[in-house]
Amino acid sequence: MKKVDLFFLLIVLLFSSTTMSGQTTDHRLGEIIVQLVPGKDPQRWARNWESFANRPTDFRLQDRISPPLHIYVFHFDHGKANELRLLSSIRRDPAVVAAQFNHFIDLRETVPDDPLFENQWQYINPGTDGGLENADLDIDLAWDVTTGGLTADGDTIVVCVIDDGVNISHEDLAENLWINRAEIPDNGIDDDLNGYIDDYRGWNVLQDNDDIGAGGTHGSSVTGVIGAVGNNGVGVSGVNWRVKLMTVKSNFNTSEATVIEAYSYPLIQRMRYNETNGLEGAFVVATNASWGRDRGFAEDAPIWCGLYDSLGVHGILSVGATANMNLDVDVEGDLPTTCPSDYLLSVTNIDRNDEKVAGAGYGPLSIDLGAYGQEAYTTTRSNYGLFMGTSSATPHVTGAIALLYAAPCPTLMAVAKSDPAGAALLIRDYILNFTTPNTSLEDITVTGGRLNINNSMQALMANCQDCQPPTSVNPREITDSQASITWIANDSISRVDLRYRIIGTAEWTEITEAVSPYLLENLQRCTDYEFQIKTYCGEDILDYSGSRTFKTDGCCEAPVPIIVTDLTEFSATVSWPSVLAADQYILRFRESGTDTWEEITTALTTVPLTGLNTCTNYEYQVSLNCSDDRTASSDIFTFNTLGCGVCQEADYCNPGTYDASGEWIARVNLGTLNNESVSNDGYGFFSDLQAPYIEQNGTYDILLKPGFSEQSYSEYFLVWIDFNQDGVFASEELVYDPGMTTRDSLIGQITIPENAKLGNTRMRIAMRFQQASSPCAQFGGNIFGEVEDYCLEIIPATNCALPSAMDTVFVSHDEAQLTWMSAEGVSDYNVRYRPLATDDWNTLSVSDTTILISGLDQCTSYEAQVQSDCGVNQSIFFGNLPFITDCVNAVNEPEKLNSWRVFPNPVREQLTVSWDLRELPAHGLGVRILSTSGQVLYRRDGAGHTGRQQIVVPTRDLPAGLYLVQLTDGRSVLAVEKIVKLQ
Repeated sequence: MKKVDLFFLLIVLLFSSTTMSGQTTDHRLGEIIVQLVPGKDPQRWARNWESFANRPTDFRLQDRISPPLHIYVFHFDHGKANELRLLSSIRRDPAVVAAQFNHFIDLRETVPDDPLFENQWQYINPGTDGGLENADLDIDLAWDVTTGGLTADGDTIVVCVIDDGVNISHEDLAENLWINRAEIPDNGIDDDLNGYIDDYRGWNVLQDNDDIGAGGTHGSSVTGVIGAVGNNGVGVSGVNWRVKLMTVKSNFNTSEATVIEAYSYPLIQRMRYNETNGLEGAFVVATNASWGRDRGFAEDAPIWCGLYDSLGVHGILSVGATANMNLDVDVEGDLPTTCPSDYLLSVTNIDRNDEKVAGAGYGPLSIDLGAYGQEAYTTTRSNYGLFMGTSSATPHVTGAIALLYAAPCPTLMAVAKSDPAGAALLIRDYILNFTTPNTSLEDITVTGGRLNINNSMQALMANCQDCQPPTSVNPREITDSQASITWIANDSISRVDLRYRIIGTAEWTEITEAVSPYLLENLQRCTDYEFQIKTYCGEDILDYSGSRTFKTDGCCEAPVPIIVTDLTEFSATVSWPSVLAADQYILRFRESGTDTWEEITTALTTVPLTGLNTCTNYEYQVSLNCSDDRTASSDIFTFNTLGCGVCQEADYCNPGTYDASGEWIARVNLGTLNNESVSNDGYGFFSDLQAPYIEQNGTYDILLKPGFSEQSYSEYFLVWIDFNQDGVFASEELVYDPGMTTRDSLIGQITIPENAKLGNTRMRIAMRFQQASSPCAQFGGNIFGEVEDYCLEIIPATNCALPSAMDTVFVSHDEAQLTWMSAEGVSDYNVRYRPLATDDWNTLSVSDTTILISGLDQCTSYEAQVQSDCGVNQSIFFGNLPFITDCVNAVNEPEKLNSWRVFPNPVREQLTVSWDLRELPAHGLGVRILSTSGQVLYRRDGAGHTGRQQIVVPTRDLPAGLYLVQLTDGRSVLAVEKIVKLQ
């Protein structure tokens, strides 16, 4: 926001009527604002002016008002020096870019007259409604320069919004929506010959027409942030008051092929604009993607990620929203925000208190900056309201790109016409290099800051000079002894000098009147070089630019990237780029978990692997031998052969972003599947669990239980099974809908169609707060709950009915009595049981619906299953019932342990485990907490010393239920105690 020094305005008014006898000054006496050349220390420079005209001046540094722009305020005694002569001399100093007096400002700011503008705190934040004063975009100051719409050359600026459509009749959007004036609507002809028929209003990639008006619940808000009509006395304002908003309707819930098709439309329009010098196409400067694929990795989407470079080469910057969940996308993945393109800006979300939103992604390598998006006020489909999430933050950055292109800077447009990619990178740098530092983004984003549109605008205008340096300066065609330096010069440049040197050395090699491309020769192999460019524009000469770097080839380094292609059930192909220094390569591979490597020595960079095992995980590594006995090895990577079935290999839709911090799916029980879990950050895929067998035409009980961190909520469960194994959860594959919400366990039934495709498939369970969900990603605000996926194995019907409702009657230290519901027409049953985490089953047969199992070990977790025996046929085993035998003597090796204690019991927030150890076990002491199904939920190894000690274990996130606490010596259990976790 604009700061006005009212105190000094008052002083000026007072002096104008009294002591100054009618004379006034328009600046602060004794202050000069100076912009120094980069690298010049302001305090040392000030010493040069401590005297002037043989008189002392008391000249000194007063304030560093813009370190990124090297702008400072200096103070001097105006009674000892003629200020006009001093300023004139300072302006002639070669270390000075510009100098001026510190003028007073008028009480003025550029704000629109839109009646709901006061709700748009993201633009001007007065600190009300719980916000932090000045936690805003400083956009009113940027609007002093431009409010958008046209470039300095009069080009109409266009932004492409790829979303779910837009309300084309919205009162505050319609005027700014882009229209393809070269197309006649609805005549069935491609009038402008751009490859799209009747693309008058944009393009709908789902219907191959320009119907962009259906839907738009999400897209209307995104569009409003970028360019709701400003200063029209209606509604709100966008970042740009005037800008043309091109809409490409994609609806998100589609494939990557649709994503690529959507981006192609603005690319074609900008390419035509560039090729025809603005006679055809559209001057598209940015695209906005307020959507994405959670936990997606760039290496799995090379074509999608490659699009951003293609767009950028033609002058289009793209902006992408990161995930609406608190995860490190560098580690866990996210698309498109992890795509490694210089032309993509990735955005996270901050709130009105200048804090990163807890449910927003981050990543020090991939997420560039934050922007205000939490409860930002803008247009909705039919009205106005709050917009949430990274979807809201991202279009503020997109809008900033468009606004910067509208700056009254002819030299920027000269670059945009001669080097569209170079201009795009300039705009990118103005945004990223002039963010406002933000503590909550420090070390978790590239810039550590949030968008400040005024900073970017002022930086652009400060560098808007007649002499513009070359753009797209790059080292290319690098070998072990040569490198070609290329650049694009604009019309103002009359000469370019080039200099280069080995990094860390003092002496430069200088080339005068260099012409692009310039070939550097006789370089040293595997060496880091830096180079700089000096620009001449007639009599105007710019100093050497900052250094750019490159490294010559010839290093003995592992190749990057190493990729696996042509995967089948029994084979794969491993390939990598050639390494100039390599004499030979060694590829080694093995099954994960085994010790022996198989090695292949080759001079090739593509190696087929055959004779592999189906559905198996392999490790692989590439090493190389170079001359001079040098060697290098890559990291160890993994791949999985095919044959694991549809469940793991089909590309199922993204379930969307769920907030599971307060509620989650705590238990799922179907047949032999019995899984208990805590929050999985909104989504869990339990592909590592044994897939339960389910029969065609069979009916099964399913148990679903919600879990909560504190208070319970009303949750709605839905279950889908992909019966035809086509990778889609169709509406007819919804197998369980209870028709109501629940706060506790649900038991329902699912029926498998008799024509369900045999084999491996996937089941999806969605739990959502208060209402039914969809199997695929949705937009429109936060979704509270969780989604879990499981693998199932569909087998032919056995024609032997299943038992149901297996449970324990009682459990002692060495016995357990189990019971179940009878199956129609069945009198004999088989029961099998075993200790958890063991392989061998013990099987008993009975002609009843109850059984007593004896000879069990105390303090041990078991699982049991039951099977109907129809004589000729048997059903599959059912149940997977867990139970724990009692502990008569809790200490197995009392000679090592004097005593131990677990408290409180029952427990809520945290559990204390204390012990008195007589002898330290050889492998140290371990503490574990297990579920009744044997899943280790907490583990701490290597703890312990003789004598008394204790540890505190947080238990707040554990679902209510029964658990085991164990003390172990690394090989066996020393002690066991049951605990009860309360809600």
